[in-house]
Amino acid sequence: MGRDLYYTIPQFFEKSLDNHAMVLSWSRIDDPANDNDFLYQVCRAKGLSDIIVHASDAYSYTLTDYYQKPRQLAPGSFIYIARPEARYDWGIVEIAQQDRISIGKFGAIMGALYVPQHWNFVPKERREEN
Repeated sequence: MGRDLYYTIPQFFEKSLDNHAMVLSWSRIDDPANDNDFLYQVCRAKGLSDIIVHASDAYSYTLTDYYQKPRQLAPGSFIYIARPEARYDWGIVEIAQQDRISIGKFGAIMGALYVPQHWNFVPKERREEN
């Protein structure tokens, strides 16, 4: 894990947060000098809880990546698989759900921002598989 994302990926994500109906505000909470990860705190509208988001740079997000996630991720967080070409296993999603943590790509996080218990949100890509 680290900061190996093409510069346009965080820019696109941040602009999307700026324009999202359920986002009141957001801020970067990582320290570029000391942290190896992109971390955000997203304050949601309509009384929904804040979400800590980790933008993962993994090409293939594995169970090892999950267990080595940043210490700031607690129940209610979201692991955003930020590379469009990246892969992850649905088994990891199910493990993370038990910890009340969501894992998904761009569409999943944009949809989950509307949901109070976002770790239970099933993104469209998963619904289409069933």
